[in-house]
Amino acid sequence: MSLPRTRTALRLDELRDGFDSSFTRPPPPRQDPGEALLRLRVGGAPLAVRLGHLSGLHLMPRLVRLPGAPASLLGLAGLRGQLIAVHDLTALLGLQSGEPPRWLLLAGGSRRVGLAAAGFEGQMRATSEQMRSGGGSSAHPLLSTSVLLPDAPPLPVLDVDSLVRKLLEDASGPQQGRG
Repeated sequence: MSLPRTRTALRLDELRDGFDSSFTRPPPPRQDPGEALLRLRVGGAPLAVRLGHLSGLHLMPRLVRLPGAPASLLGLAGLRGQLIAVHDLTALLGLQSGEPPRWLLLAGGSRRVGLAAAGFEGQMRATSEQMRSGGGSSAHPLLSTSVLLPDAPPLPVLDVDSLVRKLLEDASGPQQGRG
């Protein structure tokens, strides 16, 4: 004589079968985790930079101003035993702001360059579907990509690599007044 199975025993059998069968199905497709971006405020406007193009983010250290330096060069900062030339993103992008820079972004690999921003608003991820090339619609060529956000205007993304390349080329080019 067999005893009727209890509801608990039936539920355990169902869970065991479900667990075992989960190993026979192919794994679900991986979703694009998106690209990590930092949201900044530059010239009173929101801006994003690709986190992978930076080597650090710091509170603005003390700067030593250089006489006769271009308006975009705020000065030199000592950071972890290195001298870093710090450039104002507001001036480099031709924006107006009365807000002093409070954040230092490090970029440029072995030849580090500092970029100063007024505000750090957080980190976000953007999928490839959200990233759009502007096709020259931006006011500045270094802001030709943007992130499409729900219920918000497109967020411009700064091309940090091109900016650093330009700054390094300008710094290594012939200078007037040297000699």
